[in-house]
Amino acid sequence: MVASLRVLHVAGSPVSQYYSMISVHYARQMLAGSSDEATKASFEFTFAVVLPGGAWCIVPDLDQGTIDDAPKLEHGAALSTLAASDFDVCVPHMFCWPGYTQYRSIFDLIGVPLVGNTAECMALITDKQQTKAVAAAAGVPLPSRSLRCCLSFPRPTRRVQTPTVGYPFVLKPCCEDNSMGISKVEEAGELRASLVEAFKFDSKVVCEKFIPLGREIRVAVVEDEAGEPSILLPATEYLLTPEHPMRTSTDKISVTEEGLPDADKFFATNREEAPDFRRSVCPAPLDDALTAKLGEAARRAHKALRCRDFSIFDFRVDPEGEVYMLECQPVCSFARESAMIGMASKTDRPELQHPQLFHTMLRRAAARKPKPFDASQKLGMKAAARSTSPCSIVTTAT
Repeated sequence: MVASLRVLHVAGSPVSQYYSMISVHYARQMLAGSSDEATKASFEFTFAVVLPGGAWCIVPDLDQGTIDDAPKLEHGAALSTLAASDFDVCVPHMFCWPGYTQYRSIFDLIGVPLVGNTAECMALITDKQQTKAVAAAAGVPLPSRSLRCCLSFPRPTRRVQTPTVGYPFVLKPCCEDNSMGISKVEEAGELRASLVEAFKFDSKVVCEKFIPLGREIRVAVVEDEAGEPSILLPATEYLLTPEHPMRTSTDKISVTEEGLPDADKFFATNREEAPDFRRSVCPAPLDDALTAKLGEAARRAHKALRCRDFSIFDFRVDPEGEVYMLECQPVCSFARESAMIGMASKTDRPELQHPQLFHTMLRRAAARKPKPFDASQKLGMKAAARSTSPCSIVTTAT
């Protein structure tokens, strides 16, 4: 009998109550959808929750009472416990900047392989200016002039910089997630208030040309057994309107008066009472030409940004049918409700259905577990990687 893989799920946030609540909610959805016999027989789950302020708790489930009653560990004690446990694989569920970067690096350090993207990749894609520069160099289509206008927080003795992109344009914090601080600026009188809002979240603000609404499409690609992003999942279309032509944070997550996620409603998109501009459809109705454009751009971006296992991109399609990459968001909670799993479920391929795709990702990551130190290796900046993986997704025509 094959031993179960020991899986560590890491959730929470040391810096943000908002992202902590989102993270734990997604992880709970994943757990609720992983109660099938195949998952329970093959995988043993443990949870490490990072609380606002930085304390850790290591728990067998995500019930709030369990988290509240668990011993709270400082970094040293938590990392000693996790390193000694020698988990086979880690699933990151953190969505704040430290969670994307520093906490992913921790598991590289203690030899627990991650499902999905590396800390280096996440640091790159979270910086919108650098993401667009790398993607542009790889031939990915982008909103015009977005690379030439990144505004830094003004010193008290300096005037606010004026963007060189013509109106209307979009302002967004350079390093922020979930459409926080984003705004469309129609004319000069709106600029200062939009800058103030964006600078609440980062010291740099990206300015890029507003792409007139044709369509907004989310695309996900999954790597095959050779590590190539060959599998294009059915796309999702967000049904925006001329009156509401771009998605904001509250179009994604319902919030309370305090601005925190509303646990009773949570997802804003496709709720029964949602207005038309908060609805989406999957699979999106795409013709062959548009599918090819989106697939080519997504695969180019995946490779250029050094994504791993999978990646998710948002594209704008203008009225003439040209595509422009807006964002890269290569994260997945692997809950049935998560974006990528929902898109994969629209295929007729058994290996892409839930939980089979989740199992593949877990086993593929576990196969990356570092080998013991090889004293015979004399050269090279990295330890020699394993050359084969016991797990694969069979590639067929999409």
